[in-house]
Amino acid sequence: MDMLAQALVQAEAGAALALVTVIGVRGSAPRHLGTKMLVGADGATVGTVGGGQVEQEAARLAAEVAAGAPARRLRSHLVSDLAGRCGGTMEFWIEPVGLSLGVLQEAQACRGRRQPAVLITDLTGDLTAPPKRVELRDRLAERHPYCEGEQLIEPLWPPERVILFGAGHVAQAIGRLAAEVDFEVAVCDDDETGALSALGRSSWLRASVDSFDVRDVEATLGPLGLADYVLIVTRDHAMDERILERLLPRDGLAYLGLIGSRRKIGGFRKRLTAKGLASPERWARLRAPIGLDLGAETPAEIAVAVVAQLVHVRRRSGASALDYAPVAEEI
Repeated sequence: MDMLAQALVQAEAGAALALVTVIGVRGSAPRHLGTKMLVGADGATVGTVGGGQVEQEAARLAAEVAAGAPARRLRSHLVSDLAGRCGGTMEFWIEPVGLSLGVLQEAQACRGRRQPAVLITDLTGDLTAPPKRVELRDRLAERHPYCEGEQLIEPLWPPERVILFGAGHVAQAIGRLAAEVDFEVAVCDDDETGALSALGRSSWLRASVDSFDVRDVEATLGPLGLADYVLIVTRDHAMDERILERLLPRDGLAYLGLIGSRRKIGGFRKRLTAKGLASPERWARLRAPIGLDLGAETPAEIAVAVVAQLVHVRRRSGASALDYAPVAEEI
């Protein structure tokens, strides 16, 4: 559960809370803009904005805000102010959660509907203006938070989902680890082997679809889009190719990956190119072989390689130096 969702749950239960948000980073710093931490009036914290003395100072001030003090800004130089070792500077916005409860409810509703919107926070401390508001957008051009003047703009991306086509040992290992790093996980499988049924009510599994058909998957999970990381890891090469044929033209996915040998993938590319589906641009977006090139062999090792790649795409967007080299049409 992300920090805004946790803030909403606790505030609705009556907790007095302050929300600490990183609104400025320069030089070397431990966390990025938009990182959040919750602090209660008793000083108890959830999450981290970097640790050390800078976090202790932010938590101390946040406890005062949770207890009734007004919102405030904290600027810290990580060397001169608080004896940090990073050498950069960080700036924090500390605000009471209760004043924005309705707006947070609206924000979470937009995310639940997978509706493009942004959460805007006023950083002036002007008590005559609403501290936060939600604005609907036709589309989201930015993935990460950013500042415009005295406003923090946070794109309300839908919850990031890992959609696994396949329910075998590798898929299960990937699903468990992906859930640990805050992806919602759905598994799609025709269940001919009973693998999907065997998952039962696994704690890491958010949803399941007893079909490999992309149309059935979208009918159950909703349209696949920019917050979806789709992995094709079935037991059947022909099924892999049919799924890839449907998904490769989907330019709007966050990630599309395919498990398999380089020979298998090269054959897929040759046949899909002949059908006009595998342009160089589209093929370049496919991660195949899937995961980082770590020499992984076991399902657990493969899961580490794959989920590490998902995190890299989430945080850095582009390719990693550890990605497999592109597969040519013919091997």
